[in-house]
Order: sequence, then structure tokens, then C-alpha cells
Amino acid sequence: MKYCIKHLFLLLAMLFATACAHNGSYKTVKSENYNSRVSILVIHHTSGNFKGSLDILTKPSARPVSSHYLVPEPVDDSYGKKKLKIYKLVDEDKRAWHAGRSYWAGKTALNDHSIGIEIVNRTYCVKNDGRQDLSDNAYKGAMKVKRPKRLCFYPDYAEEQMALVVELVKDILARNPRITPVNIIGHSDIAPDRKIDPGPRFPWQRLASVGIGAWPDDKTVVKYWQKYSGRNVPIINIQKALSAYGYKIDQSGVMDEQTKFVLSAFQMHFRPMNVSGKADGETIAILFALIEKYRPNSLSKVLPS
Repeated sequence: MKYCIKHLFLLLAMLFATACAHNGSYKTVKSENYNSRVSILVIHHTSGNFKGSLDILTKPSARPVSSHYLVPEPVDDSYGKKKLKIYKLVDEDKRAWHAGRSYWAGKTALNDHSIGIEIVNRTYCVKNDGRQDLSDNAYKGAMKVKRPKRLCFYPDYAEEQMALVVELVKDILARNPRITPVNIIGHSDIAPDRKIDPGPRFPWQRLASVGIGAWPDDKTVVKYWQKYSGRNVPIINIQKALSAYGYKIDQSGVMDEQTKFVLSAFQMHFRPMNVSGKADGETIAILFALIEKYRPNSLSKVLPS
């Protein structure tokens, strides 16, 4: 028995000595060869109210989803508080499950690269038979046939709510300097064939006016509008420009379904007054103006000869 106790003490002493030796044997030299995981900010809307959205984003389910932040809206009975507050759901250094199957500017699986913000905005769609449809795939169904299967309604984003969003995004950008203006995008930008959020009422231009996100310069838009309005710009050039800006699009050279989806997502972001899925002169001018401003190295490759 004494022999066993002696060996036990000896073993514990060796383990303690080994631990101490390891703790004292490491020297920290900070490397300059690294960067942050985060380079993209994705903005969503929830469709549902605050309580339902918070439950979906935080509780276990068969198809779990989450985001880093949730921003409530006023006049929501399920919120139950007078003052709006930003809700942090996932730490920024952890991966939230908000993007799904996605692509932007050469990157896929964007949950690995992004921060997600969900904003409560009770968008809804109605089917031809009168039934309400809350599916976030509603826009895809509406684009497939000449007679739309769904009619969608997009509420405005409240002033108080947007003030919180601006505050939040500025804080995120201060912590994550790799997020450039062109990498502040909507869910529909990274998944145009299946997502519509944050929708055509989201005030992208207002955010750009306070230094958040990309927006074309008016004079440059006018320049390209005057040059190409009324001209038959080849579809292949439009597809090349959309791809150069960041969208996932096959360069087929024809106005196919995928091109209509991408054009619609682009218009919801940059020309929300008329989301048609058509490559009209104004849309083309805005697209080329954005390329000139943010992707200048690609400009000569996308302009018609």
C-alpha cells in the first residue's frame, strides 16, 4: 500500500513538473501574417414579428438558423418594450447560420466569411387563391411564370429602427475593417434565385450617404445612360459586369432565368423603384457606374466594344 501511495505521489509530481515546464516553455511572438475571418456583412429581413423571429434564431429546430444580431421594429406587440434595443445572438468571431447556399465575389459558403444582421420587417405575399404566403422563396415563384403566382407587400423600415441599424453597422465596420463597401450586401444579392430580403424598401442609398455600403455617383450614371441608352447592349456584357461586381451568374450570352433573378436582385439594391428583371438603360448605366467606382480594373473587360 505504501509502495502504491509513494508511486502515486511521484506520478503527480511528474505531471505537475511537466505542466509547469510547458507553461514556461512558450514564448509569444505576434505574427503579422493573419487576417480576420470576416470580410462580408449580410443584411436580412425576418418577415415575422420580433418574438417569432427571436425564437427561430435562438431555439433548436429541425432546420436551425441564426444571425449575429436582431433589430426589432416599433409597433410590434410581440416586442413588449418601449425602447428599441439591438439583440446580440451570436458572437462575431463565431459562425452564425444565416446565409445558406450563397456566393459573393468568388466566395461561397458565406457563413464562413460574414456577419449577419436580421431586421424585423413583416413582408408578406399573397397567392392567387387568396392564401397568405410567408415563404422567403416567394419572389422565385413569382418570376417563373408570366402571370405571377404571388403578390408581395414590403413595409417601410421605421426611422428609429434604421437609426439602430446605422449605429450597429458602424460599430461592426470599426471592428472588422476588411468589410469594404461592396461587401455590405443583402441576402438577395448572395442568393438571387431564392431570396428577396431585405427587399426593395430597404434604404441602401440612405446608408451609403452616411458611409455605409456602395452607391454609384449620379454623374457617372448619367454618363453611361447617355452613352448606352437606346443601344442594344449585348447580354454577355451585362452578365460579365454583374459577375465582376460580385454576383454569381453564368455568362451564357442570353437573357435566361438566372440572369433575370440576378438583375432583379441588383435592381432591388440599386434601382428599387422598378424591379423588373430587365436590362433597361438605367439599370445598365448604374451597373457600369458601380464597376467604374468599385471594380475599375474590370471596366475595360465589361464595356461593349
